[in-house]
Parts: sequence; structure tokens; C-alpha cells
Amino acid sequence: MPLSSRFSVSNSRAATNKPQAKGAALVGHVTDVTSTTLRLDVEKSIVQEHQGSANLFRLGSLLKVPVDDSFIFGSVRTIEQSTDRPHIFTVLIDLLGELSPSGFSRGIKLFPLPGSPVLKASRGDLETVFAAKADDSVRIGTVFPTSDIPAALKAQTLLSKHFAVLGSTGTGKSSTVALLIHRLVESHPNAHIVILDPHNEYASAFSTNGVHISTSDLGLPYWLMNFEEHVELFVGRNTAGREAEVDILKRCLFAARKKSGPVYSLSRLTVDTPIPYKLTDLLQAIDGEMGHLDKAEKAHPFLKLRNKIEELRNDRRFAFMFSGMMVQDTLSNLVSRLLRFPVGGRPISTLDLSGVPTDIVDVVVSLLSRLVFDFAMWSRHHAGTTPILLVCEEAHRYVPHANLDARIQSARKSLERIAKEGRKYGVSLGLVSQRPSDLSEAVLSQCGTIISMRLNNAVDRQFVTDSMPDGAENFLAALPTLQNRECIVAGEGVACPMRVQLDFLDEHRRPASDDPRFSHAWRQDVDCLNDLVNDTIDNWRRGIR
Repeated sequence: MPLSSRFSVSNSRAATNKPQAKGAALVGHVTDVTSTTLRLDVEKSIVQEHQGSANLFRLGSLLKVPVDDSFIFGSVRTIEQSTDRPHIFTVLIDLLGELSPSGFSRGIKLFPLPGSPVLKASRGDLETVFAAKADDSVRIGTVFPTSDIPAALKAQTLLSKHFAVLGSTGTGKSSTVALLIHRLVESHPNAHIVILDPHNEYASAFSTNGVHISTSDLGLPYWLMNFEEHVELFVGRNTAGREAEVDILKRCLFAARKKSGPVYSLSRLTVDTPIPYKLTDLLQAIDGEMGHLDKAEKAHPFLKLRNKIEELRNDRRFAFMFSGMMVQDTLSNLVSRLLRFPVGGRPISTLDLSGVPTDIVDVVVSLLSRLVFDFAMWSRHHAGTTPILLVCEEAHRYVPHANLDARIQSARKSLERIAKEGRKYGVSLGLVSQRPSDLSEAVLSQCGTIISMRLNNAVDRQFVTDSMPDGAENFLAALPTLQNRECIVAGEGVACPMRVQLDFLDEHRRPASDDPRFSHAWRQDVDCLNDLVNDTIDNWRRGIR
């Protein structure tokens, strides 16, 4: 028998004579109780009395029920007018948590009985329920339906257990990320934050407190790749006959690294050791093995591998990885610049990936994210070690759902490793995506805090619902109706799920993600059409954005 059936108003000896909180307005009495919800009947006169008063009976409004020396808090999920009793409104409340003398905590220990009084939550109650510790909180907006109760995130749990920012295109995800990072660095000026930016949106948002890095000055050396990334770039994914090429590459790559090994006095050299080697040494090793063949037809995998390496080395699109200067040992400078050591008043680095050719962008993302993780892992016991936040925009491109892409992707493996093991080494992961259903479920499940903007797609909404913690059902129902600059926050980073009106961000601190203005542009002709076309084609051919 369900709990709500066992507890009925007519049969219970409910504590209706319990002393009410001093000064709190009585709203109604509990009629049914389940493990997650309360139901109460409210007189129509009370609804009319509070109409326009602190939005008491709006969806998401907060109510409380006294139980012993504690209060149970819940939010309004539905309001229905009784068909057989026109003067009664039936209100369903989702339970959020319990306020005891020791403070507010998520979850319920003592449930109220039918007949218990339901009271209006005061402003002090709202501040208590939604507040975060002053020394460990970042404000991002105000709690719905108020306009002045601050909505804050707990920085420690937000970062230590990863987070995701989700929402349909145009709902303000990038601005939300910019707002969150600005607030983080305002209270943590010596943070270390890396943003993987596939559309070059964030350079303008962090022009005063960040460093912008593009392919023209990235200087990401090819020798920094591990063996798996070498395979993905030089051999390809799941190509026919790749086993022979992979075997050849492994032997020859180790030989090329071994040739440089004595310079670094390394006793334990592996095919993954990040030391410089020359591409000419790799090619010579391939030629040397091919010269020992007794049959010419066996040379095909050697020639195929050699031609691919030569192709990458000669293609100027890949100069940021394969230019002649990349053979130098620049790892220390790269790590210092990328991870902001020292911070120097600019704790953020934005990596513009828009200039990276699509056929190697997965490898670049894998290399960058693995660089962050490996540095954190190897510096774990150093006295000067410090945590790092890696923010991945368009995350569904690099960590797709397993059903969407069966191919092995180095980027997905690197980011999945951070999601699963990053907290042990002080690496926090922030995922940003407009298609949560396309994201790897293994990665999204590791995000302790979910910040969701409006989601128009039912599949995406269901995916987010499955990822949200218990108690957020009421808020998730509002996902398709959220306005711009509104979001639902649930998980470890907040005391309980809440709907938030995000703070306004000054224009010069926003990302450059505004949509082209069709209506305005199409009302006027282009005066300098030839200049527009010719300049664009010139930049196109020269590879300059």
C-alpha cells in the first residue's frame, strides 16, 4: 500500500495543534505524503489573498512544514482547482530538504503527517535554503521567483566534482560560462583555467584577464603526442590493414625517441615519453626496416605510413605542429603559458581551435586535455601544485555518446579519463553542449553539478532528467519554458535544486557569440561588394581569419 494511502487526513491523528513558526502565514494542511512529495488543499480565499504577494503560489515557490524542531521545505510543482470543490485548490509540493538547528541539508529524515500545517517560507528561509558559505561561493544570479535573493554556487564542490552547462542553441550557454568564470576569478584571482574554444568566442570576453592563444602562436609540437595520438594522426581510425602500420609505427617511433633519449639521461624510455625527436629520424627508421624486406609487396604499409608523415609535414595547415621549429624542447614554455604559471593577473587561457583542420582537431583536443591531466598527475606531490579547470566547449564533438561513434577517439578517451580520475589530481572538467543526448553518458554522469538552460528537444530533456539528482523533477518540468538568461541548477554545487535568473553581464565581458542580424543586414546593400568578395577570397586562400 502506498504511503499516501496509509496516511489519510480522516484517519490520522495529525499534529495540527503543533505550534507554528512565529509570524509565519498558514497556507493550508497536508493531505497526502509520499517519499518525495506532499499534497495539500488550499482555500481559494487564501490563494486570492496571496496573489501578487511574494509570488507565493507560482510554480517553484517555496513552502515549509514544521516537524518537531525542524522544518521540511518543498517547492510548488502543480496547482489544480478541485472539480468537486470549486473553493479548493490542490497543490503538489516536491520535497527539497530539511532545516534543523544544525542547518539546512538535502534529504528528509522526519516526514510530516497528514494534517500538518503548511506555512509560507519567509525571506530568511529562502536565504538560508539557497545560501552558500560566504568564503566558498560565487554568485551567478537571483533565485526564482524572487528578484533579490542571491543564487550562489559552492566553488569547492562545483569544481572538485566537475560540472556541465547545457542548453539549446541561442539560450545563452556561452554567456553563462563567461559569467561563471568571471565570478570565479574575481574571488579566486590566482586560478588556472583553460578554455578549449572551437569558435573563437571567448577571446573578447576575457581580454583583460586572460591570454588568447591561436594556431598562429600555439606551437604544439608533434613529439608531445603519445602513441595512440600518433596512430590516430599517422595511420587513421579503423582503416583496412592498419595493424601492420601500427606495428611499424610503434617500433620506429620508439627508435626515434631512443635516439634523442641520451640527451635527457632517461633510464625508463617508452614510446609515450614526451621528449623531442626528429621526423627525419622517424622516416629513416621506417626506411631502414623497409630495406630489410625480402619481398617488394610487403613494402606497402611502410610506404603508406611514410607518405602520410611527409604529407603532414609539408602541409602548411599543420605548421603549428610540424614546422621545423617544433623539434625544439619547448614543453616548459608551453605548459607555463597554457596553464598560467605564473598567473600574472591573467588566470585564463583561451585556445582558439577554429583554425585547426577538422581532420586533426580530435588529436589536438586529446593532446591539450591530456597535457593538462598528465601535468597535474606528475606534479601531484610537488609543494607548488595547484588545481586546474579545463572547460570544453562543444563537448559533444569530442566526447560523443558511444552509440553515435564506435571508432576509438583519442579526445574522448582523454576527456573521459579526466572525468573519472581528474578529481584525484586536481583537474576539474567543465562541459558545454547544446546536445546533451549526443554526449558520452560516462562523462556526463561524472558531472556533479548540472546547469541547464532551455532545452527544446524532448530527447535532450530526457537525457538531462536522467542525469539530474533526485528532487529536481519540478524544476526540470520548466526546461522547455525557461527564458533566456534563466537556468536550472542542480547537484553538488548547490544546497538544493533551484531556478535562477542569471545576472546581467556587461557587453565587453560577453563572448562573441551573437547571431548575424539578418533583418538589419538584408535591408541595405553592400557598398563595397568587390572589396568584400576579393578580401574574403584573399584571406581564404592565405588561411587568415
